[in-house]
Amino acid sequence: MWTLLPSLILFGTVMAISPGPNNFLLASSGAQFGFRQSLSHLLGIRLGIIGLVVLCAAGVGVLVQNSPFAYHALKYLGVAYMSYLAVKLILAGGQFEKRVAATPLGWRQAAAFQLANVKAWASCLSVVATYTIAGEYWWSVLSIVLVYTITGFAANSSWVCLGRVAAMVLNTSGRVRCFNYSLSALTFATILPVLFQNQ
Repeated sequence: MWTLLPSLILFGTVMAISPGPNNFLLASSGAQFGFRQSLSHLLGIRLGIIGLVVLCAAGVGVLVQNSPFAYHALKYLGVAYMSYLAVKLILAGGQFEKRVAATPLGWRQAAAFQLANVKAWASCLSVVATYTIAGEYWWSVLSIVLVYTITGFAANSSWVCLGRVAAMVLNTSGRVRCFNYSLSALTFATILPVLFQNQ
């Protein structure tokens, strides 16, 4: 497993830091609420990802992948929820509207969202298939969980901080509107490949 560790760390970092619904929402949360109040959202994502890795390692991911009903149910549930979150950003308009987003996403919501996050499923299926070792299967799964937790926390934190830095220059309603609309458009952009992909 040690020989695979550098590659696993690189894979985990790329998966966690690349643009996607989790990171766009964390950037928005960082801009609106700051790092401390966004921490529960961030930790919820990491807990949800750990859960997905364990589910995939236990074979549930393969069952979902091979069941058209379960696959499409998760797919469209994820699309619906991501669309809802993107619309909330649009409704915020030119201000960080407290009526639209009174509090950051809680850890339970963020963790549960991973069940409907197609990118997260794909990442966890890939890492389990690539980096587990038959002779020490669950030890390698534990290694994946540890690496994903550390690299994921660091990568996701950078998006929260990016949002916080952006908030420092969002001092007019026009800039805030542009920021919200941009994050909303990027979130919708992550939905399109999911809609048009075939199992």
